[in-house]
Amino acid sequence: MSSMGLTPLPPPRVPTQPKVTFKGARTWRESVAMFMLVGLSLAVFVSAICTAYYVYRNRETYEELVDYMDKTISISKINFNARIGEYKIHQKEHDVLGDQETYKTATLLMLFSECGCYVFIAVAVLLYMWTDVSQGTKKILYWFMVAVTIVYAVIQIHVFAFFLYPYSSALPNQTETLLNHAIPYNPGGLQQMEQRFGCTFDLDLYEAYKRRNNPKNTCDPEIESSFYPPWLLITMGALRLVPIVIFVLLVVKRTPLSEWVAQLMESYRPGASSAKKRLYVKKQDYRNTGTYQTGDYGAKTTTFGATNSAHEADRPPVPSPGPLDHSISYNNAAYFATSGAYGSPSTRSSEISRIDAIDLTRAAHHNSGTIMSDV
Repeated sequence: MSSMGLTPLPPPRVPTQPKVTFKGARTWRESVAMFMLVGLSLAVFVSAICTAYYVYRNRETYEELVDYMDKTISISKINFNARIGEYKIHQKEHDVLGDQETYKTATLLMLFSECGCYVFIAVAVLLYMWTDVSQGTKKILYWFMVAVTIVYAVIQIHVFAFFLYPYSSALPNQTETLLNHAIPYNPGGLQQMEQRFGCTFDLDLYEAYKRRNNPKNTCDPEIESSFYPPWLLITMGALRLVPIVIFVLLVVKRTPLSEWVAQLMESYRPGASSAKKRLYVKKQDYRNTGTYQTGDYGAKTTTFGATNSAHEADRPPVPSPGPLDHSISYNNAAYFATSGAYGSPSTRSSEISRIDAIDLTRAAHHNSGTIMSDV
């Protein structure tokens, strides 16, 4: 090749470090679904807290209202007032009390149904955290639980919101009407209600229906606030949909944001920090022992150097000094003088041309199995 003016190529270099390939989140859709479940659990938690508060408040109002009306019936019979007559509960007022009881039961059922959401969420979380949901039956089961959780959470809140909305709109005014009818017969019984609610009925006994216009009257607003506000029911239904809408937007297309969300959720899986599950994965030809398969290039050889003991048997015997061909040393020296290190071109002119012909006949020296030339 030197006669043609071409520089010989150096031997191929062997990589000393294992190569890696970026793979990203291993189960990015499953991880995004897990992110949605976390958001859904927060929405359910807010709804459950609000429902528990109104269950407690409405129970107090219902108990005090029924107790006050029962006592009013008894007192009106004992202390009969001919001017206003005997206190009797009309059929419409019976219907209002029935609506109060229905509302109380519905809010309690709503609270228990919120707990049902957490059952489905917990099963899906356990599958994601402790099993491999990237393939097989567990993947199908995981997505089934995610779908069931979404359907249950959406239907549950909207069914109760639509059911309670009419009661939440009507019961505050209907409760005020019940009190307007009963207060003239039993004004002293309001003291028990004031003590329990920490409020004041400041009213004119014979114009009780005008008490709402009195700013000192704080009990009626307190009783009214014990019912689920209609706007809050609508807000709870909309809040339940927010994580689902975000999930759909993230899972439709793999974007840097969805990738980041998936990696964030995978970082919380057990063993993620120790096992490094893995944004970077090893090549298939990288052994478990950590050594890179290099084939026949595992043993590095050079033109000059000590012999490798592992390949000693494969190398031909060193010829004796007698028949040694000095052209070998000449060619080797000429190669390195003209090509430079690792075969790269050299600007330095060869000094071989200036060597006397007599020097080429000098005997070669052997040092620990290495061919040396005096040039």
